[in-house]
Amino acid sequence: MISVIVPVYNVEKYLEECLDSIKNQTFNDIEVILVNDGSTDNSLEICERYCSQDPRFHLINQENKGQSIARNIGVAESRGELIVFIDSDDIVKIDLLEKLINYISDGIDIVECNKTENFECLNEEEKEIKIKDFESNEALYQCFNYKISWSPVAKLYRREIVEKVPFLENLIYEDFYTGIVSLKYINKIRKIDYIGYYYRYHTSSTMNQKYSEKNLDIFKVGEKLLEDFREDNWLPYVGNMLFLVG
Repeated sequence: MISVIVPVYNVEKYLEECLDSIKNQTFNDIEVILVNDGSTDNSLEICERYCSQDPRFHLINQENKGQSIARNIGVAESRGELIVFIDSDDIVKIDLLEKLINYISDGIDIVECNKTENFECLNEEEKEIKIKDFESNEALYQCFNYKISWSPVAKLYRREIVEKVPFLENLIYEDFYTGIVSLKYINKIRKIDYIGYYYRYHTSSTMNQKYSEKNLDIFKVGEKLLEDFREDNWLPYVGNMLFLVG
């Protein structure tokens, strides 16, 4: 079974599209953990409706604590040995989960597909899927060179990898930390040349917001990264990525 973790906060405009794309997956041995993070719009009502209509959907309500805590709670409450994270304003291709699970095998801890900001790419004709496998050190190198993404979405994880590196709480850029550090603990990551995830670009995204004191969280995240990689000869790469992100 695949556990799909969806943190939800004030996304009533996009939420139904997201949940429909999950509900209609060609691979249906799933549980969908919706973590309503104190939404003040109609997101809660939408979540409740989907949970009442489909027994695979489960709702957790909490006061607003942030996306990282919502994801961590979703993981803690999930039961699947495989985990996928989907942001509640995004859309996934109808066969995303089927494709990801078809490419996981012994020794592969993460399968990653491509994301797109162009919705029409999800409807493009299927082509032959090329795959590349990277062991831990090579995956880290490719992440620093933007061939592997540090984002938690568009990936299928083995549970043990997710549990080893929970999302940093009460910080922004938390997925930057988790995405990089998790690569330390894998045997291999498999990258498949398949577009299965539509990332909705909008100005409220963390990376697109105007400067605030929360942007200084990058330094806290940087300290944690340097601590994790201090003895692994990766400090120049980590420092360079922090400079580019910050």
